[in-house]
Parts: sequence; structure tokens; C-alpha cells
Amino acid sequence: MTNLEIRSEPKGDAWVIRLKGFLDAHNHGLFREAVEEHLQKGHRRLIVDFSELAYIGSSGIEVILSHIQPLRDGGGDMILCCMSPKIYKVFDLLGLPSFFTICPTVEEASRAFHG
Repeated sequence: MTNLEIRSEPKGDAWVIRLKGFLDAHNHGLFREAVEEHLQKGHRRLIVDFSELAYIGSSGIEVILSHIQPLRDGGGDMILCCMSPKIYKVFDLLGLPSFFTICPTVEEASRAFHG
């Protein structure tokens, strides 16, 4: 389980990070680098699109957890969206849905920054 593709694209005043494949201990560094690149560029509103993600391991969740507070402290946020029931269940088992804004679509995630 090492295939991971990451694409980033602007959406209004936010950036969408689209994950495809498997996010695990072997490739979580790619995701970390993508998030940190956005932070270095001053992007403070990130949307993580899980629509094409088949698997997330604890190391992938750690990347999200380690960046959420710095984003919020800087006046931004990371909104998660498009989770399959399988991916959502992982977050739910860890008690994380109350900690994040989770939206069903990228459009709703983008609007959540303004609501």
C-alpha cells in the first residue's frame, strides 16, 4: 500500500489538496510536504479532499493533527471533505469528527470558510 497521488488546486480563497490511493506510513511524508509547502506559501485555508482515498493509516492522520493547530493559530483552518464511509469510520473511531469541520463536498468545504 504505497501508491499515493497528491494534487493541489485553488478553490476561491482556499487550496484543495486532493489525495488519491493509499496514505500510510510509507508515503505520509509526501502529504506532509504538500501541506508544509502550502504553509510556506502563506496559504492558511486548506481543504483536504478524500474522495479518491482508499485507505488512511495513523501516520496520515498524524500529518493532519500536527498541522491543524498551527493553521488555526494563524487565522486559517483545514477542512476535510468527501470522505467515504470507510475513511470516516477511522476518524469516528478516534473521536476526531468533533475536532474538525467535515463536509460532504469540496463546494461545501469552501463555503464553510465563510460561514
